Amino acid sequence: MSPVSRKRKKHAKKKPPKVGGKATIKFVCLQCNIEEDIPKEVVDYCDMMDDGDISVPPRFSCEVCGGEMRPKEYLGVHGIKYEL
Repeated sequence: MSPVSRKRKKHAKKKPPKVGGKATIKFVCLQCNIEEDIPKEVVDYCDMMDDGDISVPPRFSCEVCGGEMRPKEYLGVHGIKYEL
């Protein structure tokens, strides 16, 4: 493996997942277990605008079954780390 390939591989591990060139957060439906990548800027905005309890992570509705989707792993705008 060339030095360039090693360097690319090393940097690839550090970058968050991206969809369309943007960082995403993986959400999982608690009912049907489907996973969806949601842009981080959308999740951050919803987290920031939520007036509710900051101990509860941002949530979305599943487009497949209508169940609740929660982040697999997310560091919120208030510095709280949420994990399933």
